[in-house]
Amino acid sequence: MFSSCSKTKYLQKHSTKAHIEFKEGEHNFGQVIFGHPAEWNFEFVNTGADTLRITEVQSTCGCTVPQWPKDKIAPNEKGAIKVVYDSQRSGIFQKAVTVFSNADNSALVLVVTGEVTPNPHKIIIGGKSATQTSGTDTIQYKSKMDFEVGPDVQIMEE
Repeated sequence: MFSSCSKTKYLQKHSTKAHIEFKEGEHNFGQVIFGHPAEWNFEFVNTGADTLRITEVQSTCGCTVPQWPKDKIAPNEKGAIKVVYDSQRSGIFQKAVTVFSNADNSALVLVVTGEVTPNPHKIIIGGKSATQTSGTDTIQYKSKMDFEVGPDVQIMEE
């Protein structure tokens, strides 16, 4: 078994293909305020012998938008995959993006996690009543269609 592991490392270092190596594969944003996008750059280096071309980066949902370099990345050059999470839903999240390239280790998965918390400067509406976080007023309503929602209102789903 030991020789098998050594052989794999030897092949990666002496491969004639590109090889993408990320500094980290997961990022935890911690607490994110509702409505504020969270951004992270997953840094990488092409440790292979050939030029790296990232062909596509796919997200698990529309709330997670990846951006990647369209130019070729020469051996030993660095780059980054930018991942933006749109925090329009409250609660804990875990989202993934898959990086496809010409590298010998293509189809790598990067993960972002965190928890979206209420914005303390907006009115929060959820359940059968609503409370204003910056004051003492309570708004009662039967459904979300009973009132207009303006820019200072944040709807929290239950």
